[in-house]
Formats: sequence, C-alpha cells, structure tokens
Amino acid sequence: MHRIFLILASLALLALGGCATEPVKPVQPMFVESSNQALAAPPPDKAQVIFLEPINSVQGFFPVGLFDVNDSGRTLLAITGARSKAAVLLAPGRHRLMANNSGMVAHFLDANVEAGKRYYVLVRFIYGRGFQLRPLRTSGPSDYTILHKDYPSWVSTTRYVEMTREGVEHFDKIKAAVDKSQAEGWKTWLEKTDQERAELTLNPQDAVAR
Repeated sequence: MHRIFLILASLALLALGGCATEPVKPVQPMFVESSNQALAAPPPDKAQVIFLEPINSVQGFFPVGLFDVNDSGRTLLAITGARSKAAVLLAPGRHRLMANNSGMVAHFLDANVEAGKRYYVLVRFIYGRGFQLRPLRTSGPSDYTILHKDYPSWVSTTRYVEMTREGVEHFDKIKAAVDKSQAEGWKTWLEKTDQERAELTLNPQDAVAR
C-alpha cells in the first residue's frame, strides 16, 4: 500500500456516518506519493532533513504534521503517514521542530543544522502519546543511529510524499486542537532533563555522507 494512503478514506467514512441521504464526496488525501522518488542532493544554502515514518498502517492511522516553530508562530513543513518519508529544506542554524497529529501530545526536536548537509530523523510512534522525533546519529551506543540494523528497511520501505492543499487546509481547520496539543507537549518538554533534551537534539555532526 504505497500509492495514496487509505487513512483518508477511513476518516471520510467516519465523518459521513449517519449521513446516508447525502451524496458521498470524493476523498481528498492530505498527502500523496511523490512522482519522483530520487533524492536530490541538498542545495549549498540549505540543510536537508529527511523524516522517516516506517510504521505500519495501524500505528500510522492519523497523519502527522511536521512543523517548524518559533516565537512568531509555526510553519507546516510536511505531512507524513504510515511507511512514508518527507524531505524538508531548512535554513542553516537553529530550529525547533514539532510532530503534532492534534489528537495526542506534541513532541519537539531541537535542531542545529548546516547548509549543504543531509540529516535523518525518525518519526517514532509512542502508544497513546503521539509521535516522537528522534535524531538519527552517525555513530554511538544509541538505537537511533544509521548503524541500527533496521535503518536500511526504514529507508527502503518508505516512500517520499508531498503534502496537498487539502492537507494544509486540514491543519488550518484544526488549529485550536494543534494549539492545545502543542501547549501540552511544550509543558512536557520543559519537564525533561538536560540529558533528555540532548537526546532529542539534532546536531551538526549528525550529518550523513551523501
């Protein structure tokens, strides 16, 4: 199942429950598989971050909005789902990234990235707690490295996706729910220790060879 993900059809059926007298409208996906699955090199003036979500269709039932957040607001960067991945370009420097599916607590990732470099981040499902963003290191004792035995399958079983206009409109419509989720997630972030926040920080040295 790697064309247009079936989650939207399920959501549409739920939304239409009890409305049998109304005509069924075509389901519009929040993201679609990219027609080009070749990964371009990062441009010299931007950092490239690849978000991998290799989970199954049950765990990945709800689309995940990936945001860049700062004091002036948040920007929707990509929308992912089961067995998908998204390539995002960021200005070099520091960013605070957020995974928010609006139904569960949001999770944050601090990032300090360099222009012309490529980085990988795992979108990790936590039962009942949303989706955590784990930086994939190039070395070290952590399970979250590109040396992990499952890393090749994380890359090979996922397909690049692009968010649609309907996806952007969806997250605009549920802004209040996203706001609430973000506030709850931020409280949890502030309660973490320095070591815990360090584990959830993407560093310049985490760039991978292209």
